Parts: sequence; structure tokens; C-alpha cells
Amino acid sequence: MSYARMDHAGWVAANLPHYKKAVGAQKPRKDAFGSVKGWHGAPDVLTPFHCRIFDILGMTFGGIYNAPISWDAVQWNGWGREAIAVPVRSDLATWDGMALTRLVFLCHEARIRCEVRPNGPHHLLLAFWQRAAEGCTATRHPDLDEAVAMFRNYLPSDHATVYGGSGAAAEAA
Repeated sequence: MSYARMDHAGWVAANLPHYKKAVGAQKPRKDAFGSVKGWHGAPDVLTPFHCRIFDILGMTFGGIYNAPISWDAVQWNGWGREAIAVPVRSDLATWDGMALTRLVFLCHEARIRCEVRPNGPHHLLLAFWQRAAEGCTATRHPDLDEAVAMFRNYLPSDHATVYGGSGAAAEAA
């Protein structure tokens, strides 16, 4: 079974009330700007945007229940309208493991901007914003086909970095 067929957002939604209840008596954690983090800051009901994010993270990391998310530090608010920042303890690679490739491809398919920031030793902060198909650079996001077309237009097929092109890859052979 593929992780693409699983309801990762459904798992988060089903567990949300339990985790919120479990941390209810604890003092809420806050970010540098005073926004509540972790389960204390989580909404009672996930938005469609949250659902897309958790589906993306579940597919990226081999199931949302396996995802290396620091749930007590998720920043549900404070990143602008319809935005979320999710801290993860993970390496991201393009091929072996493919987490980086999946994350980038899935975000393009969903027209979601993802920003990767350092977040302490061996941790990354993945910040997400929903974007539209049209508009200025700050409000739009290309889908996967559009992103590949823009990249193909940017990099000539005979460029030295292209495997089998006229440069470094040919010299290594």
C-alpha cells in the first residue's frame, strides 16, 4: 500500500482532541512572538489547508505517525493568514529516502509554498503557505508541470551540469 493512499490528515484530526486534552493542564509553550505552540495552539478542527499539509508531511516521511515532527512545537499561528510552521528532526535528500523530492513535488502539486529553515541542532522548520495559480510572486505558486517547464526554460539541455551534457558529467566518465 502506498502512503499516497492513506488519510494522514484524518489521523491528525482523530488524535487532535486526545492530544489537546493530554496537554490541557500543562503550561502552553509560546514562540518568540507570543503565539501558542504545540497542541495548545492547535485548532479544534483542521482547516482544508492543514489537511493538505499533514497529507504532504505523511507522504513525505512515510506516514504521519512516523513523521519526525516535534508536535509540541508546531506553530499553528503567527506566520500569516493560513500558514503553519512544522519543526522536524530529519535529513532531507533528493533520492535515497526521497523526502526532499517528495516534499518539493507535493508542494508544487498543491500550490503550497514551503520554506525550509534551520531550527536548532539536527532540526529543520518547514513553513507552509497556500498560494494561488495566478497573481504576483507573493501570492501565486506554480504547479509541478509549470515548475518543470520554467526550470527547463532556465537550464539549457546542453549545460555542463546536465548528466550526459558537455561538461562535468562527461569529464567524469
